[in-house]
Amino acid sequence: MILSLLTALIISNVGINKEILLYPAKTIKNDGMLRGGVSVDKDLPEEFYGTWAVKSTIIETNNTELFNQKSTDIWSFSRNGETITLFNPVTGATASITVNEVAGKKAKFTREHVAEKYTETETPEVTIEGASFSGEDTLIIKHFYKNKIYKTDVVKYKVEGLKLSGPALKDLFAK
Repeated sequence: MILSLLTALIISNVGINKEILLYPAKTIKNDGMLRGGVSVDKDLPEEFYGTWAVKSTIIETNNTELFNQKSTDIWSFSRNGETITLFNPVTGATASITVNEVAGKKAKFTREHVAEKYTETETPEVTIEGASFSGEDTLIIKHFYKNKIYKTDVVKYKVEGLKLSGPALKDLFAK
């Protein structure tokens, strides 16, 4: 069911009439870092701000050679005026994010990067519980040739985060 919904979503977003097949994940090394930025619509719950150790594990993908089976990362959320920034202090990658939905302690946000030959759209949807969060992160990379999409790579990760620094729930309720 999830596979068919994801496939339908990809087909409608990509605009191709060709089904994208997702295969079970296998371990592949890829040291590339994805980067990008967009403007911001809404605010994240205050508990999201700070630095997180994040573990990602592939749920499904259509390109097992491109995406790592498992990875660890650092996500650091901050806000400056109307801009929410996601920063990785290990790689130096920085991206502004758009917050799509917030419901209680659950948030869905998007990072988008547009280049001449490809676009990346990453959409994590996570729920925070105290000093941890869990959820899913979907990344879609569309490759262009002569202004037409010729290939689309998709991966869905299970993500788990542990807070390293920033606002804690006990501090927020003490206010």
